[in-house]
Amino acid sequence: MNWQRLREKLLERYYPEQKEIDEARELYSKISDYIGERYGLETHFAGSTGRGTCMAGDKDIDVFVLFPEDTDRGDLEGRGLKIGREVFQEFDGEFEVSYAEHPYTKGVIRGHEVEIVPCIDTSPEDINSSVDRTPHHSRWVDQQLDREQKEDVVLLKRFLSAQGLYGSSLKVRSFSGYLCEILIAHSGDFRTLLKEAQDWTEGELLDPENHHPEGLPPKLEKKFSDEPLRVVDPVDPERNVASVLSEDNYARFIHRSWQFNSSPGLSQFEEEDIDVSRFEIEQEIKSRADFLVLEFEAPDAVDDVIYPQMRKVLGRLEDELTDRDFRIYDTGFYVGEKVRVYLEIDAELPEYTYRKGPRPYHGTEHMEKFTSKYGNTFVREGSLFAKVERDYTQARDFLLEFVSGDPEELREKGVPGHVAEKLTSATIVEPVQDDQRWLKFLAEQLNVKQDE
Repeated sequence: MNWQRLREKLLERYYPEQKEIDEARELYSKISDYIGERYGLETHFAGSTGRGTCMAGDKDIDVFVLFPEDTDRGDLEGRGLKIGREVFQEFDGEFEVSYAEHPYTKGVIRGHEVEIVPCIDTSPEDINSSVDRTPHHSRWVDQQLDREQKEDVVLLKRFLSAQGLYGSSLKVRSFSGYLCEILIAHSGDFRTLLKEAQDWTEGELLDPENHHPEGLPPKLEKKFSDEPLRVVDPVDPERNVASVLSEDNYARFIHRSWQFNSSPGLSQFEEEDIDVSRFEIEQEIKSRADFLVLEFEAPDAVDDVIYPQMRKVLGRLEDELTDRDFRIYDTGFYVGEKVRVYLEIDAELPEYTYRKGPRPYHGTEHMEKFTSKYGNTFVREGSLFAKVERDYTQARDFLLEFVSGDPEELREKGVPGHVAEKLTSATIVEPVQDDQRWLKFLAEQLNVKQDE
């Protein structure tokens, strides 16, 4: 399909109508006027709605209340929450207190999701928190992007959403809205970005404001060394806007960009509706190695706590199993009402294994040390070997032993706190459960293709 025609179709579907934008701006203005008249404080219309880069139906209004630079943190938090509560009461909204770097109020007013966020009105050089940085982000975007580029930001967000690549939470670990805006500003438009992205390499460096014309200084090279994409924040030269992006999601974006460039189409902006078939998932699992699923109650914590902790748990299990010679092919975890960890693995090992030792001509001291450790030894291919009985021949036995005990014992094994509280009750369950979200997750993870 011709790109211009495709672009028009996509904007009709995903870019908000002017009426939607005007309604949000009108409500923001009323809230801002109320705060100004009652408290003498200015506000900033932050977020994608304020910048004109929101997708249709978002209805998010982020009101940042600008406090003077000499405001101490306690006063900022206390007055910020008071203002938030009174705004929701004045406009008949429902709200709750939420927490980021400091508490703020969020809720619903007239069908819009509204956040009232206190921050310090300071220069870019004196920013002390990500909250203080946000108004500077908004101003930079407004200065850099024209109307067509803002439309292209929405197309990029929609493209990423369809691929499961939109969002910077610690659950998703992908592209934030601000990162999308920077990428469009840097490349100029959506098509150019995807053409450039298909050729990105490991550790790609983008510096839109040319803060580091000679390349990153050693301090930042070290700081960003494990991050696959480095995008220097236009308003903070020492920050990588893409720091949360995982290596897998970076690779997926490059791959999806190449696929789009090869054959652009409407379907690449639409989320695939997977019709999950128990039978096909069961057949897929049967075609693989042994498939173990460890299940336990979900911890009582937010996603940004649970997901990093679960990644650590999965890493610990992988390391422990590998150390015991179990061969692992694939792993993953799912968080719902239950947490499920799956491991595709050779789950059974022979009763005995062989440990390789020194060559006899390395000296009697080495032979004595190896033999005293393992007992009876023999020579094979010029080296000493010992036949050793394994501690575990069944992966499931090891897993259940590993999670046994109380939470403190699990923490000593490297299991983080919230997960340790629940992991002690884990059991091995059948992979295929009467849980559609879990089955959909498995279908995606195992790349189960549905019959046409």
